[in-house]
Amino acid sequence: MPRLYVVATPIGNLNDLTPRMRQALEDADLIAAEDTRVTMKLLNQFDIRRPMTSCHRHNEEDKAPQIVEKMLAEDLTVALTCDAGTPGISDPGHLLVRACWEAGIPVEPVCGPSAVVTCLSASGFDAREFAFCGFLPREKKALNDKLEAIRRTGIPVFVLYESPHRVVDLVAAIAEKWPECLLCVCSDLTKRYERLYRGQAGQVLEQLRANPGVEKGEYCLAADISMLPPAPAQAEKPTVEAWMLARLLDGAALSAAALEAQEAGYARNEVYRAKLKIARMFEEE
Repeated sequence: MPRLYVVATPIGNLNDLTPRMRQALEDADLIAAEDTRVTMKLLNQFDIRRPMTSCHRHNEEDKAPQIVEKMLAEDLTVALTCDAGTPGISDPGHLLVRACWEAGIPVEPVCGPSAVVTCLSASGFDAREFAFCGFLPREKKALNDKLEAIRRTGIPVFVLYESPHRVVDLVAAIAEKWPECLLCVCSDLTKRYERLYRGQAGQVLEQLRANPGVEKGEYCLAADISMLPPAPAQAEKPTVEAWMLARLLDGAALSAAALEAQEAGYARNEVYRAKLKIARMFEEE
């Protein structure tokens, strides 16, 4: 019977490959890898020879059904891997896993390293409750809105990924918004040049800026915001129709009210529908 192994792989140090991970790779008839070149280095290290196919962010939607069809037709065991860590955790893989479930193919997780829990374990933060938020938006307003949304959840600790070229900007934004929060910023976990920075956001920012090689490596950040006061309650946003009607009562034209509604953050299609609805209301009168 076909089977899918979801195989975590080392996040840096290849010696973190467990006997069970190795066995799953050896037992597989086919390895579905995020990047076959990266996975080949791992296989070569342990003298494993298996056929591979790529299954990454840009082809997974089309590739997943093809792999499942092949598994069913040829009774194959497939090992799913990403470049480092656990497939499907801010990495490709979930579409293939979902397709296997839908086709009735057993899915077996082979647990292993994860930058998220590795970072948390070294942070000293109380992680009995935490959220993983992946990569945050780049644009300043969208980033600020996302940070506010995270705070409103009431979850005390959250974990992020960030590229080496943007990590300083991200920490600067957090330090400006929440100077009292604690950060643990990890670079190249388990690798030769592993670096960990911990302290208040401003202190960590200074340490990062003092490192001439800050734009090298892979970053995982944990933030403890448990010391912040509760986020103020957010007023409920009025419907777009109510917002536009209020502007009409102030003397604005319907077209102007529609334009201002978009500038206020309402979606273009919502504004368009509201404009038609309001126009019909006035026509009926």
